[in-house]
Amino acid sequence: MKNGFIFNHNKCVDCKACSAACILENGWAINPRNIYIYNEEAENNIPVINLSLACNHCETAVCMTGCPASVFSRDINTGAVLFDESKCIGCKYCQWNCPYDAPKFDNNKRTIAKCNLCSNGLTEGRLPACSTACPTGALRFGELTDTSVEGGYSWFPDKKLIPSIRFTNIKQVVPLKIIPENNGFISNPKKSEKGRNTSGDLSLIIFSFFSMISVALIMSFFLNEIFPDKWVFLSLLGTAGFISFFHLGKKFRSWRSVSNIMHSPLSREIVSFILYAGVSAPAVILHLPNLLIGAAVTGLFFLLLIDSVYIFSDRNNSAFLHSGQTFISALLVVSFLNATVVPFLFISLIKIGLTFYSLKGKKCRNLYFVLRFLRIVLLVLPGLSILLQNSRPDITIIIIFLSGELIDRILFYIDFNPLNITDVITEHLKSRQI
Repeated sequence: MKNGFIFNHNKCVDCKACSAACILENGWAINPRNIYIYNEEAENNIPVINLSLACNHCETAVCMTGCPASVFSRDINTGAVLFDESKCIGCKYCQWNCPYDAPKFDNNKRTIAKCNLCSNGLTEGRLPACSTACPTGALRFGELTDTSVEGGYSWFPDKKLIPSIRFTNIKQVVPLKIIPENNGFISNPKKSEKGRNTSGDLSLIIFSFFSMISVALIMSFFLNEIFPDKWVFLSLLGTAGFISFFHLGKKFRSWRSVSNIMHSPLSREIVSFILYAGVSAPAVILHLPNLLIGAAVTGLFFLLLIDSVYIFSDRNNSAFLHSGQTFISALLVVSFLNATVVPFLFISLIKIGLTFYSLKGKKCRNLYFVLRFLRIVLLVLPGLSILLQNSRPDITIIIIFLSGELIDRILFYIDFNPLNITDVITEHLKSRQI
């Protein structure tokens, strides 16, 4: 047996007392507790139901394992997943990983914050403030039973994380309808508020794209035995390293990003970049062929770790089966720059197939499909140039080709969609089921 939240949505009246108590108890500048509003307008034949959720303090906490700075820890007495603000680098990776939208980014402090289960009070025998403030008894805190786990919502995401929350009296005869609330106090957060939008990912796009090209230049040496231009290479590598800091809320704490190398894919990616830069830079500057072999190996490994960062967070396979992955893109760039026709055609066909696959289930949006079409055109036209000329491409064709690869990387971030309860609820209720 363990303790956790027990919620009965039939008793919740959306008074927001739970949220207010949480904020007042902890002095939050953010709203740790989300209240999802079902049928806010009280339409006929549809029940008015609210769902109050915060951090579920999962037994298998992906925020803890994924965090590169080792910000999260487990209170052995209460089981709460605690957060140390002084260690946070503001990378928002925990937001990608948490399917319950629990971590919130504090724009003033530039760090993450979340429910701490009022852990200090629990050790002194007090219950979490949100549960004691609930006037109807909809939200309680107490002992969780095994039977109530099976009685929860069928759609509740990632039960394998073993979240410390149970739902009671959930069955309804009439399907529910969700109407998002956005009154400034607490609401269903938009993607832009969760740190997942292309503009917010601009530094990551540049970092991963420039890193991919730099590795491709290293790999090209083994086909033509010509060292990469050192100024071009160092510009790519230096820009990639410098721009990566702009994704962090706390740039001067970036040294903490290697604190969780044993568990965090992001921490391993950062360590591999440092290793790759430390090997490749002197290899190119000093023209050391033997060291360049090590640079190629560490570079390819580095690209695999970049891709693993997103695969770890994405339980919808939008990152696993995508043409914008850095590893496959680097192989395509190498084959293109060296006009190796058969590998280029093979990898191009894979990329085109993955491009069409990524359209599966997507809504018809004009800009989205224009980018898809443009991406394919900018792959096909340079490819035809290689086939017809049977020689290495000139600078104009190279720029056209790399523009297509950049678009592909941008599309990767547009398509990247980590599992989140807001999306799960919306999609489930569209099917008119509960």
